[in-house]
Amino acid sequence: MGVTSASSTTELSPSGSATPEPKAAVCLNCATPLVGPFCSSCGQRDVPPYPSVRELAVDAFWELSGWDGRFASTVRALFHRPGLLTREFLEGRRARYISPLRLYLMSSLVFFLVSAAAPRVNTNDLSKNLTTVQHDESRSGTPSSRPERVANAAEKSLLAPNLVDENGRDVNPDTLTAEVKAAALKDIRKAPAIFRPFLRRAIADPAGFKRGMLEAMPRMLFALLPAFAMIVALFYRRLKYPEHLYFAIHLHAFVFLAMALIEISKFSRIPIVVAIVSTPVLLWIPTYSTLAFRRVYGGSIAKTLAKEVGIGTIYSLVGAVGFFLVLDLVSLFG
Repeated sequence: MGVTSASSTTELSPSGSATPEPKAAVCLNCATPLVGPFCSSCGQRDVPPYPSVRELAVDAFWELSGWDGRFASTVRALFHRPGLLTREFLEGRRARYISPLRLYLMSSLVFFLVSAAAPRVNTNDLSKNLTTVQHDESRSGTPSSRPERVANAAEKSLLAPNLVDENGRDVNPDTLTAEVKAAALKDIRKAPAIFRPFLRRAIADPAGFKRGMLEAMPRMLFALLPAFAMIVALFYRRLKYPEHLYFAIHLHAFVFLAMALIEISKFSRIPIVVAIVSTPVLLWIPTYSTLAFRRVYGGSIAKTLAKEVGIGTIYSLVGAVGFFLVLDLVSLFG
């Protein structure tokens, strides 16, 4: 049997579009004749042993952005048809998509990177509001309550940007003075025990607290995935737990990417732009969830909405417990 040449006829993908012709006649790993971009025997991708920069760039573009690229197919399925990606995996049609775990990790990475880099849009307005409140209190002669003083101090401390000089000293005019910090720490002694650790850390070391939370939040949300799948399993018992886990991963990946759009809008630094983007996205997420639940699990809209309320309530309680646990752990050991 003759060896297939690199100029053989182009194969068609399941979507009907042409895949690139093989760059080599045989697989460089196992010598199997090639008829497409992957070896039918060992699965190695058809990449020349010494590719040029242009070949690497074209290959990367084809893999990530091409019509037949698994990443592009996955994102299209995730956004355009809620629940379809889960159905495809449950029914065994997986080759055209990246794995659920990889999708989740990429989505969460995009969100947290963009969120960390995005500017705060309403910082000046908040500072003005805090100053106005303080001036109003001084004019009226009526001091705020202890919880209000602690909340205002913690909020101002956490929202203030980290500005330091060349010697590492804090030069941000919006940070708390030593007297205000001392007064806030004194008030915190009478706060409920569960709130004391992170309130103290937020006042005394806001930069370290924010850094610790930024590192801990992705881990907490990843740990909550099995919990969400278990909660869904309580309401939809005809499917096995791994199938609920597929659904949980895909739904959370969508939420991460949708929320990333809001964070991206903050780079405009225009509050009205952020509002215009945020409103449809925040309406889109629950609508998407309902459509995804119906496509994967079936049921009427009324039953789906009722189950979503139950799932959301339980998940909110579990998430709140996890969040406060992370707050205390970061405050004590972060």
